Amino acid sequence: MKKGVGLFLLLICFYIQVMEVSADVIFEPQDIFYKHHANECEYVNHFFIVNGYEGKTELYKSPLSGKVKAVMKNNEEHYISYVYTDIKGNEWGLVEDVEDTEGWVPMVYMFSHYGRDSFLEEYKSQIKKEEGIVAVDSNEKMYYWTYPGSGDPYNVKTEGHPLNYDRVFIDEEGLKWAYVNYYYMGWHSFWICVDDPSNLNLPVREVDDEMPEPPESINRVYGDVTVFVWFAAGLAAVLVIVTGCLIWGIYGKRGKV
Repeated sequence: MKKGVGLFLLLICFYIQVMEVSADVIFEPQDIFYKHHANECEYVNHFFIVNGYEGKTELYKSPLSGKVKAVMKNNEEHYISYVYTDIKGNEWGLVEDVEDTEGWVPMVYMFSHYGRDSFLEEYKSQIKKEEGIVAVDSNEKMYYWTYPGSGDPYNVKTEGHPLNYDRVFIDEEGLKWAYVNYYYMGWHSFWICVDDPSNLNLPVREVDDEMPEPPESINRVYGDVTVFVWFAAGLAAVLVIVTGCLIWGIYGKRGKV
């Protein structure tokens, strides 16, 4: 009986550990260029809107390739997982949701509306690390926001559960905002105005959310990864042939003596 209980507890611990590990796992793309340049790519995990020149932009096999895999039209929204920066400073996004194919697009032709990530980047010097808890009354209505002053309140159904935060921001009115990274009902990455959590009419922040005029072209770098693969394979073949000839030359001659 004791062995059965012990085994059961062991299985529970193993299951919890697996769940914790899997929550932090980032599934990497199978794209061949990404595999060769994974250390040079930045994980972004974000949706962008196409803003190409003359109403469209091309999706390429790789940042170094001229092969077009698909054409994306302006105002379409696409998911980009990673961004690679080439030697000329061009940023390329890996698009993974175009007709079951993967490809790379110049980020200069992709636009992201101002949101949570934009705020975190713009005000990172004013956002302070601070852990704390917002006590919650189950009868109290509280609202969460995409970012402080976003103007898009959503009712938080707290049911009395406290809110844990790990960052704070003091806005221009002196109000304290708390960043909730995760909440028990599966909600995550939102802001609460700690000083006035039930106020629907907090000041709205003015942001620049206008799409820029895209350039006609970019100064690209060419040299597809397959070129380097074939070059390496060819070089390896030459080395094998030369080595074989040397061995035959040494031992073959000895055998004839």
